[in-house]
Amino acid sequence: MLVNCQGIVFKSYKFQDTSLIVKIFTSSHGVQTFMVKGIRSVKANGKASLFQPGVLLDMIMYYQENKNFKGLREYRASHLYSSSLFDIRKSSVLIFLMEIIELCIHGEESNDAMFDFVYSALVKLDKEEFRAVFHIEFLLELMQHLGIYPNGHARDLNPYFSIKEGGFVNHKSSFPYEINTEDSASFSKALEGRAEAMLKKERKVVMDIILRYFSYHLDNFGEIKSLKVLESVLS
Repeated sequence: MLVNCQGIVFKSYKFQDTSLIVKIFTSSHGVQTFMVKGIRSVKANGKASLFQPGVLLDMIMYYQENKNFKGLREYRASHLYSSSLFDIRKSSVLIFLMEIIELCIHGEESNDAMFDFVYSALVKLDKEEFRAVFHIEFLLELMQHLGIYPNGHARDLNPYFSIKEGGFVNHKSSFPYEINTEDSASFSKALEGRAEAMLKKERKVVMDIILRYFSYHLDNFGEIKSLKVLESVLS
């Protein structure tokens, strides 16, 4: 069956001499894995670049249920990046976000709201001026789509953020779920839409809390390999 859809490339692997195995988040059938034959040959004229992490595609795929590797009849970039692949800050954010999204989104079920959110955010990253808090705001909104968004904000009666309870509490949580009052206040600032006002030190603290939060509430959420590169670029 031929299916017209859009796709967001998660990652690709070399296969044999000229082919790629590509993992793509599709608008119609969730996450799918494709075998793209001959894409790395001389005759392919550089089309392998279309399967870099974060590339946005218009596709016609051969869809067959229960088949491990799907095929592509046609594919082209649906949005030509003007800055995200060339600005090292944006490209680092793009790779970082793709790594996280891949760990968060599983299965072949379509999710229009999730797909539209990710697609629109990547276009926004490309078109707008770079902002050092873009990835933080993205991950907070991603929490909403995943149904794990934290409750409340830091207040005098509830100054501690509990990773385990997913909200602000009036007592310290047990290790390793305990967040001190200063760091909890920084995280609350981000949740209140005031990420732009955070200092560089606060941004690092908030990112650490976010990743620990994802790790606790999502299955198989492991180490983010691109984090160190992102931190180096944004330092």
